[in-house]
Amino acid sequence: MGLNKIIGQKALVSQLKKILSEGRLGHAYAFSGPEGIGKHTVALEFAHEILCPFGKPDSCGCVSCRTFAEGTNPDFYEVITDKSSIGIDTIRALQEHVANRPAYGHKKVYFIDGADMMTVQAQNCLLKTLEEPPEYAVIILSAVNYEALLPTIRSRTVNFRMEPYSEDEIRRIVMPLAPKNKNELDFYVKFSRGIPGKAVRMLEESSFRDLRDQIIGLLKKPGDFSQMEKVRKILNENKDDFTEIIDIIMSVYRDCLMVLMGIENGLINSDKKDIIKEIASACSKRKLMDRLAALENMQRNFRYNINYQLGIDVLLLEIQEV
Repeated sequence: MGLNKIIGQKALVSQLKKILSEGRLGHAYAFSGPEGIGKHTVALEFAHEILCPFGKPDSCGCVSCRTFAEGTNPDFYEVITDKSSIGIDTIRALQEHVANRPAYGHKKVYFIDGADMMTVQAQNCLLKTLEEPPEYAVIILSAVNYEALLPTIRSRTVNFRMEPYSEDEIRRIVMPLAPKNKNELDFYVKFSRGIPGKAVRMLEESSFRDLRDQIIGLLKKPGDFSQMEKVRKILNENKDDFTEIIDIIMSVYRDCLMVLMGIENGLINSDKKDIIKEIASACSKRKLMDRLAALENMQRNFRYNINYQLGIDVLLLEIQEV
């Protein structure tokens, strides 16, 4: 479908279309932003536009477009790895492919997803291609942490920082997965903070709904020992979700603050409004603000690899002290 397929990112899409229509296509681009923001989707549709020799991928039936849709276009090369880093051998294989001219059109596109996972050696290897690229080669990178790339890579790459989506755009993206309960859908839209991949993952994984219910159950009865042990078990088994669990707790405390201030419209957890009111009735504004500050600090510390078990203990103490 090409760039017309993209929901949201209007300014970015308009800029990419302008580059193509004015014939100003460069040799290296990067799409950066948080995990789940849609970098992979935009990169693929941009590649599709580049490779279509007629510039109409949304209504074209040429061999390039057909094979691109099937995932067999020889002029498109995607770096895929199941490792924690992208090594120099992977980039060398890409360079061997670059040496061959396009099979169908005038361009070849090379997409390195998660380019910030490249080792320094791999980046230095890629630099050779970026310094003297063939006229037909376009290299596209995606990165959560664009600054992790070497300055020499960044200086030869046009970076597009992707912005969070509006709530309406998120709602359009997740509509095929939307639950029947409108308030529940509103929660996923608001909790995603403009990141569609996060909303989609939450809707697709029933485990998230169970996790949220358990967390809110503990916040409702912080002194319930059996409920606390259930949450402790969940935390021990879901280390990768620790920051998301803190996000759930913070969303509830923020909603409680809004309730105490007499603002009930726009709650993140609007589908749990009655429970939010019950939790808020047992809290003070000062305590809630202190807990939110403590949780934000805990979230920052966790990124720097604090002791996980200690983090769980501190988190549960924070909950019990509200």
